[in-house]
Amino acid sequence: MTLIHGAMWCAVLLACVGVILWAYMNVRARRITSLLGAFRCWSRPDYHAGWTAGIGVYGVEELSWYRLVGMSFKLVYSIPRRGMEVSAPISHTADGAMVEVRLAYGEHRYEVAVERLTYNGLVSWVESGPPRRP
Repeated sequence: MTLIHGAMWCAVLLACVGVILWAYMNVRARRITSLLGAFRCWSRPDYHAGWTAGIGVYGVEELSWYRLVGMSFKLVYSIPRRGMEVSAPISHTADGAMVEVRLAYGEHRYEVAVERLTYNGLVSWVESGPPRRP
């Protein structure tokens, strides 16, 4: 009888920990998406890697990217606005609603997948930056 009660308490404890973790990640994702200039996107470091869901955030001088699912509020990468190059969109869906975009800054390369309207916003954000010095 004691073994059954011990297993039941263990299951209850695991369920409670799972609910707490789920709630934390939900609050974390909501806090990041509530930032001004936040948008949903997926990212991968290269052609061979898988896509990771995330949240991009337009800043004044940089584009930041956070993982959607994670424990940390730490950003994964950021790209300065000045000097950022944005490729033409590559459509992978029949209706063109989602596009793949290659972002480059110096030696750094990033691939992101966004909705078509988000791509338009990204290009506008990059082009509306302060003028570059010669």
